[in-house]
Amino acid sequence: MKHTTIIAEIGECFNGEMAAAQDLIAAAADAGCDYAKFQTLDYENIAEDDPESEWFKRIALAPDSIAELVDCARNSGIGILFTPENVKTASWLVDAGQAEVKVASKSLVNRELLDFVRENFKRVFLSTGMATLDEVNRAVANLGTGVELCLMHCISEYPTGPLLDKRGLQALDHSDVRLNMMLILKSLFPGVKVGYSDHTSGILAPVAAVAAGAEVIEKHITSDSITPVENFLGSGEYLGTDHVLSIEPGDLTEMVRRIREVESMFGEWRWERTEGEKVLVEFLRTRFVGN
Repeated sequence: MKHTTIIAEIGECFNGEMAAAQDLIAAAADAGCDYAKFQTLDYENIAEDDPESEWFKRIALAPDSIAELVDCARNSGIGILFTPENVKTASWLVDAGQAEVKVASKSLVNRELLDFVRENFKRVFLSTGMATLDEVNRAVANLGTGVELCLMHCISEYPTGPLLDKRGLQALDHSDVRLNMMLILKSLFPGVKVGYSDHTSGILAPVAAVAAGAEVIEKHITSDSITPVENFLGSGEYLGTDHVLSIEPGDLTEMVRRIREVESMFGEWRWERTEGEKVLVEFLRTRFVGN
């Protein structure tokens, strides 16, 4: 039976608060996700003149924080992934005993990081946002056959498509999701798993991607998608840019439920009539013979 791996991307949405990070890990586990995921920023490399420097310092994860989150995920019964910014932060993940890693779209062309990932991790989820097919080919070749690779179709627009939230709908184009690009990856890399890393603000695109054949789904989650945006618009506390394209725990649970329903529609990989058809076949074929 098809089982789609579901990654709940927490990213910036814990607002630099470890208690909030742990709550979101628990929410991802409760929803039935396979992984919770965080980003690792190199806090020693954040430029002081960066307009978001204070925010980046707030959400940057030090090695002791990574270890704490790994323990939390283990206790919650869910896997955990991190996206390293560079080799230095990737080495923190190795020190924390991580054998799996997520490589961001921006790092697909970072040869030094890919070399390190190839030598130190067994499973790699690699996003393809902004990349040309030549760049994807080079990254796949660089990682080689020694890792279990999953290519994640990704559109690096934040958000991608319509902005759906409690305040209503802003009319943007759904066609920017471009799921056919995911299918192109499946055709070009038949020996590699292919999934979809979603930046829309709803749950339709991930469910549609599973129906189209995605083997992995990554979706941003938050405990509150509205307050951070209202704070920012009202010149209040800045809480990053991820919240607006993230879904809350109730929607995450619904997304997982719908994905599992879609999976059940595939059935097993065999040609077999349903039990109902077996009952009806003789009646229907006999009754209408000669008609």
